[in-house]
Amino acid sequence: MSEQTTVSPCCVTGHIHKGDPLGSFEVLHGLRTYVSNPKPPAEGKQNVVVLISDIFGVDLVNTKLVADEYAGNGWKVLLPDFFEGDAIDHELLNTIVPNLRVQAEATIATKAVDTAKTGAALGPWLAKHREAVSKPLVEKYFQSLRADQSTGKIATVGFCWGGRYSLLLAQDDSPARVDVAIAAHPSFLVNDDVKPITKVPVAIFKGTADAMMTDEALDEVEGILKGNLGDKLVVKKFPDAVHGFAVRGDLENGQEKAQKEEVTKETTEFISKYFG
Repeated sequence: MSEQTTVSPCCVTGHIHKGDPLGSFEVLHGLRTYVSNPKPPAEGKQNVVVLISDIFGVDLVNTKLVADEYAGNGWKVLLPDFFEGDAIDHELLNTIVPNLRVQAEATIATKAVDTAKTGAALGPWLAKHREAVSKPLVEKYFQSLRADQSTGKIATVGFCWGGRYSLLLAQDDSPARVDVAIAAHPSFLVNDDVKPITKVPVAIFKGTADAMMTDEALDEVEGILKGNLGDKLVVKKFPDAVHGFAVRGDLENGQEKAQKEEVTKETTEFISKYFG
């Protein structure tokens, strides 16, 4: 199974959101984890949603706020630090192409500089957190979560880098197979990643202006999954939405705010359908 490592300035675009997270950090299943608990706590087995972050990791306030939103549906939400303290610096959100619309209007020379900066920041990081390192860490966490007697059903929602790993956990032969898998604007996803998914319900959300995955590439993935899953598959493209819109969109922009809220609603409804 191949893993692409081509990087793009859109990997580090976005906006830092405002808000006070409601959860707290604990060490769970061997990793530092942001935990957002439902209120009131559920009785008996607890259905769990695990967020797999983008390259900015678990300390980006945006992702913690998203975790709190999902916890409002009565689920326990976990955001594990699969980078073990080595996330990409949040400052890159502001120093490299703050918004993809700026990138679209940039000169060829400016784009070249942005691409060089992105490569310098992400190239070594992606090598350090390659699949051979990250996949076993992710699988171990989910296996431990599944072994916990208090755990009910498990859904995973992955953003960008995490989107691909969310889908890997849906593969038929995954030792840590989840009950529901969702990918928001996945990065580095290839057709071979989804061919072994024939049982777990899957949803994929992507913007049409996402430079990390073309619409044509998503169409190929959708065709494979549709043949395998039928009506257990949802794929939706968001017009003009950029990479990262589900977690790093500009909430002061009306369209981006609406699309972020829509993908959260779609995700919530999809999980609810299969959690029962």
